Amino acid sequence: MGTRLFVGNLPARLCFPELEDLFTPFGTILSAELMTDQTTGRSRGFGFVEMESVDAAHAAIAALQGFAVEGQALTVNEAKPSRGLGAPRGDGERSATPSTERPSSSAGRAWGVRLFVGNLPYTVKAADLETLFTEVGKVAAVSLVTDRATGQSKGFAFVDMGSKEEAAAAIKRFDGQEGLGRTLKVNEARPLERRSGGGHSFGGRR
Repeated sequence: MGTRLFVGNLPARLCFPELEDLFTPFGTILSAELMTDQTTGRSRGFGFVEMESVDAAHAAIAALQGFAVEGQALTVNEAKPSRGLGAPRGDGERSATPSTERPSSSAGRAWGVRLFVGNLPYTVKAADLETLFTEVGKVAAVSLVTDRATGQSKGFAFVDMGSKEEAAAAIKRFDGQEGLGRTLKVNEARPLERRSGGGHSFGGRR
């Protein structure tokens, strides 16, 4: 049995594949539910995602809580049965029960702008990425996506830069350029970027 997460404040036009795309970088998804209106079929603004492991669930919460999607700051927390209106166990700032309320502030995020970094060598380490991107500015966090069984890189990662200016500098410096022995793909991570033909992507993955 995995760890079930509540995902709130989703854009009304978000589709089921996009909900899955948001969580795929953090681990195996056992199930995903997007709550929709029975009449219109449109999203009601919230859903549930069950991650295979606790670590994957925690990584998703850390990365996506307060993350802006089409101008809306997501609410992502562990879905637990309601036990009254007291403060949730272990977290005084997030509701432990499903809620569609917007977080009081997205300023609690530890980063400024999240970048997608693709075409990485499978031997890359998070420290390698931090060293590389520190050349153009402050690196707030590095999320290297790895295979759960081997711990080996899957060839892409997310790097959180301290500001929009530093993120832009990183894109200019590294996108399409050689780094860590490969020609890197670097762009701003935009989970709901729509493409012609109905495709969706998280950052620049495909």
